[in-house]
Amino acid sequence: MQLTITALTAAALALLLVFLSITTIRMRMKHSAAYGDAGQHDLNCAIRAHGNLTEYAPVGIILIALLESGGANPTALSIAAAAFVGARLLNAIGLFNPPGPPKPARSIGIVVTLLTLLGLAVWLAVRVLMPDMG
Repeated sequence: MQLTITALTAAALALLLVFLSITTIRMRMKHSAAYGDAGQHDLNCAIRAHGNLTEYAPVGIILIALLESGGANPTALSIAAAAFVGARLLNAIGLFNPPGPPKPARSIGIVVTLLTLLGLAVWLAVRVLMPDMG
């Protein structure tokens, strides 16, 4: 069984994670901060963008993998996976902002992330609990 949608989603998120990791490392070197954010806003933004992705990506990948391995509609699942990756990218972009209220990219990113995770979780639960409906 090939999990093509899951594999592509994981690959896209891994590439984003590598980029955010490198960004965080560069900021740490710039500010000579081995730990914490040294009171630097740009380093704090990099840390949170990196951390935020690591907090949400695993659950999204797991949900996508479980749905794909269970035979969920590949077109619908591809759309949900693309929305999840796009939302994670928007959220990361939105975290690199000057101090102040969240910018639209971050707000859209987190809303789409949460709605996608909710949709995937409900979809999976329906498929498990009511297989004839999922």
